[in-house]
Amino acid sequence: MLLGTSHTKYPAQAMPAADAFRDRPFKYRDDDEKPHFVDHSKRVTPGHRAAVARHARKSAIAFMEEQGARAAQLGGVAAGLVSVSTSCKEPENASFSELLAEAETVEIDKNIARITRLRKSLGVAAKCLHNLGDRNQRVWMLTLTYAGSNRQWHARHISQFLDGLRKWHYSRTGSKKVRYVWAAELQERGVIHYHVICWLDHALTPPKPDRPWRNRDGWQPPMWRHGMSNRLESTAPVAYIMKYASKIESKNIGGFPRGARIHGCGGLDVVGRGIRRWVMWPAYVQGNADCSERWRPAKGGGYENAATGEVLHAEFAPAGGSFTRFVRVRRHPRLIEAGGPFMWLRS
Repeated sequence: MLLGTSHTKYPAQAMPAADAFRDRPFKYRDDDEKPHFVDHSKRVTPGHRAAVARHARKSAIAFMEEQGARAAQLGGVAAGLVSVSTSCKEPENASFSELLAEAETVEIDKNIARITRLRKSLGVAAKCLHNLGDRNQRVWMLTLTYAGSNRQWHARHISQFLDGLRKWHYSRTGSKKVRYVWAAELQERGVIHYHVICWLDHALTPPKPDRPWRNRDGWQPPMWRHGMSNRLESTAPVAYIMKYASKIESKNIGGFPRGARIHGCGGLDVVGRGIRRWVMWPAYVQGNADCSERWRPAKGGGYENAATGEVLHAEFAPAGGSFTRFVRVRRHPRLIEAGGPFMWLRS
């Protein structure tokens, strides 16, 4: 028994997804299939990585044998899969690399995946926010630039700016709810800066972020106190923010300060939040959920329906300790033909 651990039992062929391990160290015992999550901070050792590879190998063998048996019943081999039982080697004697060559595997670049999430989130959020405004809404593009280097950067700076924007909005309208999206970008000199789009009703004009502004209590400090800013009115806000999202590439995403968020949004209504949430889910969740449901990452991997407790286990398991290559260990049926966020009705 490991001290300071919690235990979760998984059904047959269930393999915790990589997201469950990324921030929580773990251990496996050879005599027990249950993962033991270590609650305290600890570096993942090569032994931990080898344990993940062994468990993924067992899951891949079981999944491919099941698919092979099913294909044999249907008179052929399942599309995209090869049964291990047809190999000249017994599954237990085959190396993991040979199994991966026959299994359905995917390679994931973490930087590219991060950029994809950014573009999905910003695109959907910007469209939903733009449609929420009235006829006389004004859309403003604000640029926030540091005067110095990344040494002056802190994660709370963008949050402080948004807090100031809400405070100003409250002083003009009586509401703290502001519709906005923002994206981070690296300048040519390698310093992070932010592009913010805000949608304001009643034909409001925001103060320039690096200038003081005034309310009933008198003059207030600038919303952005770390350098320069720019303010322009926009007629095509979605195209503007996606232009800067397209500039972020996997080769320079590593240049952002450690711990920096690179995008965000606020002010969505219930429908908009549901659409954005649906777009960010993996395909096997999209095919079994609609925008009104609240699925969240489940303990041990996969997703759980917050209302019903239904769990969809992850379809891919990490094939090794680097969490860049994954092998399919199960396949969920798609109850919904998910052609987009508006395909909500179950069949």
